[in-house]
Amino acid sequence: MTHFTVQCAYAAYYSTTVTVEADTLADALEKAVSTANESSAWSSSDYCGNTYVEAAAEGEDVDLWNDERVRPLSIPSRFTEDGEGPHIFVTVEGGNIQHVDIQDGTALVEVHDYDTEGTNEPGDIERDPDGAPYLRGIWTNRIPDPDSNSAPDTAG
Repeated sequence: MTHFTVQCAYAAYYSTTVTVEADTLADALEKAVSTANESSAWSSSDYCGNTYVEAAAEGEDVDLWNDERVRPLSIPSRFTEDGEGPHIFVTVEGGNIQHVDIQDGTALVEVHDYDTEGTNEPGDIERDPDGAPYLRGIWTNRIPDPDSNSAPDTAG
């Protein structure tokens, strides 16, 4: 198993750095959050939010901030302070969406376009719970979790 050093924090901006063993980054982040929550190296304030990951790198007890040789790993959105953000559904009938702009955070926008007549890709047509055909489009600025099979995971 690979060692990962993961710095976790919570909204009061206290943090602790833990080293865990795991097969994947996602497993390491799960273990690091759990270990950090059990650590006596930090204590809660009047208010504390959920534990999130500030930084992670492969290696045991590496300096995540001051060692130029350390390559920080990209943290999937669900482990960050901002989280994944909302999953927004847009239903289109009689029009086209030209652009989706996501600002001030992360989000996943899923478009269900019910104007399927004349589509060049009939294999792309999906059906809603009532059996109505639609084309599905995804726009997102989330950092993907490579170890997760959670749908949807494509960006438009």
